[in-house]
Amino acid sequence: MTELVEVIPARQGDHEYPVRVGSGAAELVGALADEHDRVALVSCARVLATPFGKQVRARLEREAPLALVHVLPDGERGKSLRELERGAVALLRAGMTRRSLVVALGGGAVTDAAGFLAATYMRGVRWIAVPTTLLGMVDAAIGGKTAVNLPVAKNAVGAFHPPEAVLADPAALETLPAREVRSGKGEVMKYAALRPDLLEAFGPQLAAATLDPLVIATCARMKVDVVEADPTEQGPRKLLNLGHTFGHGVEAAGAFSRYTHGEAVAVGLAFAFRLAARLGRVGADAATAVEERLAAAGLPARVPRETARAAQRLMAFDKKRGDGGLRWVLPVAVEGGRWAVEWDVEADAEAVDATVAEIAAPAPSRASTRKKGRATLARGRSAAGKAAR
Repeated sequence: MTELVEVIPARQGDHEYPVRVGSGAAELVGALADEHDRVALVSCARVLATPFGKQVRARLEREAPLALVHVLPDGERGKSLRELERGAVALLRAGMTRRSLVVALGGGAVTDAAGFLAATYMRGVRWIAVPTTLLGMVDAAIGGKTAVNLPVAKNAVGAFHPPEAVLADPAALETLPAREVRSGKGEVMKYAALRPDLLEAFGPQLAAATLDPLVIATCARMKVDVVEADPTEQGPRKLLNLGHTFGHGVEAAGAFSRYTHGEAVAVGLAFAFRLAARLGRVGADAATAVEERLAAAGLPARVPRETARAAQRLMAFDKKRGDGGLRWVLPVAVEGGRWAVEWDVEADAEAVDATVAEIAAPAPSRASTRKKGRATLARGRSAAGKAAR
């Protein structure tokens, strides 16, 4: 087996598991699965038809007690309560017990759905994530947030159920459609936006056709560190929702099919930075820097007006809302021309309404954006603390 780029020890409360990132990571799946009485491979037809998918299935057939290959509908269509029931019935008929293992082979939708299936079947069985998309490798497969969707709300029914291992092998990305690669870059952009130094460091990679495994490992380690500090999202883990509040609204407005998760997050990032600029928390230069990177990665920063308005309505169902309304994850300027990111930020309805209108409008020129940003930042620095937690 070729040398791995990195093995990252992950910890959630009392539970520990490895996140393996690099060439050959998935070769361990058979040995890990063989420790259980039965194994169910949960995937989708598109992934199972790829060379990587065939290799993982063949390895499980040779090296583990594979009892079931359960096929989910592609994408978000596999994340429903109906599919959860269908999967649970399939596990039961295959003789799966509390000593059995679920192997999730696929992108973020598959790991979300299969992880939640494992979390709920017989009150919880073990599972392993083998992500096959960039989005899954840097985010969805790590941290144990498993869920399915409701028709109007993303990930509205779920559980914290960390895996036994995450095996992220970049070989799985070789046959990934270009749009899925770009979608994954939406989550990479989130990590970069959390740390402005990464926005610069990741710049050339975001514009490239493929990503260096070290970038994948950097994002994975960032998520592991945040999750260890806050396993159930009571505090700092909320930072990982940067771009997701409006982004999830965009996904729902597109019926979970018009926009991929990463595309929606990209729009959400642009929205978050524009909202922060409107509140005087950052200058418009920060929003411009983020949107330039989004454009270089081939990701959207705006949506049609009707989509933006629908996304605003659907944000009312967001999991992060409180008694006083939505709480945002937004940047705030710090010394040195950079920014930090804070969670549980309040934003008045007028600022949100104006930003919704702005995100649906043509992009302003870079010069006018910077001029407006300098004036807004000077006017709003003293108000930034009032807008935060």
